[in-house]
Amino acid sequence: MFIESRSGRRLTQMQEADVLAALDADGDAAAAFMASFAARFGVDLTGYEPRFHHRDAGRVLRPGWPFAPPHLFGVRLPVAVSTLTQAAQTGHWPVIYPVLTVAPSRQWLNVPLIVIGLPVLAGLVIAVLRLL
Repeated sequence: MFIESRSGRRLTQMQEADVLAALDADGDAAAAFMASFAARFGVDLTGYEPRFHHRDAGRVLRPGWPFAPPHLFGVRLPVAVSTLTQAAQTGHWPVIYPVLTVAPSRQWLNVPLIVIGLPVLAGLVIAVLRLL
């Protein structure tokens, strides 16, 4: 009932295996859903690690926009209805996360790609237009 009241629709059995993906919730939407869930059922989300379950909110100025960035560790753990039920029954987040090291950022690669790629692309467009 909680998910139906938040989303306005009933989830299928397949969608119940991954609620955040079914609701297409990333970033602020996922954080708001989890905060609302915690408030409604009195769940302590101290152990909840959002980076394992959803991406940050999309930003226009984010490197790689409009393509979504990869998940922090290359994996995304689903938030199932059964996990939410267990959290509501116990009053705390039931998932124990593995200890992983964050890979170093390679966003610096965007600058040379733009500096080299845009002039090459512009040159190709001009060459094609001259042929027409």
